[in-house]
Amino acid sequence: MTLYKDREKAKSYFYYYGWTILVFIAGFFLIFFFIFQARFAVKRTQRVDLFIAAHGLKDYEYFNKIQKQFKSQGLIEFNVYAYLEDDPNVFNYFSANGEKADFVVFSETNLNDLKEYLPNNYVPLSDIAKVVDKVNNFETYKYEETSYGIKLFDKDNDTYNNKYKFKDLIEFTKEGTDKENYYLLIDKESPNFDDANKHTLGYSVLSYFLDDMT
Repeated sequence: MTLYKDREKAKSYFYYYGWTILVFIAGFFLIFFFIFQARFAVKRTQRVDLFIAAHGLKDYEYFNKIQKQFKSQGLIEFNVYAYLEDDPNVFNYFSANGEKADFVVFSETNLNDLKEYLPNNYVPLSDIAKVVDKVNNFETYKYEETSYGIKLFDKDNDTYNNKYKFKDLIEFTKEGTDKENYYLLIDKESPNFDDANKHTLGYSVLSYFLDDMT
């Protein structure tokens, strides 16, 4: 009889307090998870994100090369999000993976759709050029007389395109579609460009990239 009563008592206890116990267990694992994330997750200043809307990426391995090059400066990840420029969902992909990316590559047509968005979200190249002066060597995308985009590809000028190696890295043309100009922009809120005086990671990566493509 005692065993029977103990069983009934245990069942009653778990009936009334079971959810509390489960919540306590879940809370314990959540706390452990957040501690683990804080300790081991890649910090925003330890990664570089690049969003590309073109017609393909020819050389993914190149970005692994950059990651290795700046490992000593704390670069752990170089993430590339590459999508088709003429995909009807390209701006949805941009909202998901491009709005906070350090670097963005867009065609002139897509940039024209975003031009009023530029002053609040992308760094004027005159500010970047204070640290990476080679930016001044490139043609640019301008909005209200301010340059925001470094030209990577010129739809009408093969001399310009052959001067640089961007076309060996990114597919800027597609059979059956009109050629486009393409530009590289730098996000204003990127923590990798937060202090020009310290030549932070973003400036180092940009300088290396432009040198390597020349």
